[in-house]
Amino acid sequence: MRTRLALTAADADRLLAAARAEAEGRRVEVTIAIVDEAGILLALHRLDGARLHTPEAAWLKARTAAITRQPTEDLQAAVPANPALLSFPGRMPLTGGLPLVVDGVTVGGVGSSGGEPTDDVAVCAAAVAALTSLS
Repeated sequence: MRTRLALTAADADRLLAAARAEAEGRRVEVTIAIVDEAGILLALHRLDGARLHTPEAAWLKARTAAITRQPTEDLQAAVPANPALLSFPGRMPLTGGLPLVVDGVTVGGVGSSGGEPTDDVAVCAAAVAALTSLS
């Protein structure tokens, strides 16, 4: 039997709070999603003013980062050479998703949707930084 690292609900809330603070500091109207290693939603927050499509997009970005174990920006860059990346169901290869990694183990993902790509990445990076302080 093995033991594995996993995000708790409290962890997800802390990561979400850090990402939300970054979004509010940047004055961007986004939705932020935190998922576990399988891409299952743990926490979601749609800031006031965030557009209606952003909750699903944030979740899909977080899910994509978690299950591929890489930033969604890397996948977006690979699409022109490999358009089949767009055909995988339940994935969104657009900038704004980062994997959550502890001791080399992917424990989840974070996604942000609604801002410019640099803003979405910065919001996600705040959650990643908060994860570092938890582990």
